[in-house]
Amino acid sequence: MREGSLEAPNRQPLDWQNPDFYDLDSLNTELERVYDICHGCRRCVNLCDAFPTLFDLVDESDTFEVDGVDKADYVKVVDQCFLCDLCAETKCPYLPPHEWAVDFPHLMLRAKAVKFRAKDTKWRDRLITSTDPVFDAISTPGIAQLANAAAGSKILRKLGEKTLGLHAQAPLPHFEAKTLSRC
Repeated sequence: MREGSLEAPNRQPLDWQNPDFYDLDSLNTELERVYDICHGCRRCVNLCDAFPTLFDLVDESDTFEVDGVDKADYVKVVDQCFLCDLCAETKCPYLPPHEWAVDFPHLMLRAKAVKFRAKDTKWRDRLITSTDPVFDAISTPGIAQLANAAAGSKILRKLGEKTLGLHAQAPLPHFEAKTLSRC
């Protein structure tokens, strides 16, 4: 595939069952490869904070190249990606079938999975992503009303911001209690 062609991208499913998928050295090698390509292109700088974070790390390194960025800082880019897919869907000319096969969102998802498996995530992040058990518990009669009341309390929202890192003005869902027959 040549850059600028109208050929549809060929995105493959993640091979998450392959043991190499979770190998940190393999991940860092792929992150360095993709970050180097992204650093040379920079078309996606305006899409989300992941790219300015990457470019700042490169620009502040001793070599002004990706090889000058500490691998421990790679996660700073990963943490800024919210997997919106805009970079892949609107800007990236290097998606497969391009020979460079850059799929930034899939790589970020892989890095987040490696981080999660290593239990290198905040309690808040694990809680927020465990939507089924959390929402089931909150939908319990009596609990839903308490959760809604807490969400409306400025004092509790400020406490949640200090303890959980959840912004006091972030929108929260309204919970409906299950009827006793659905419990």
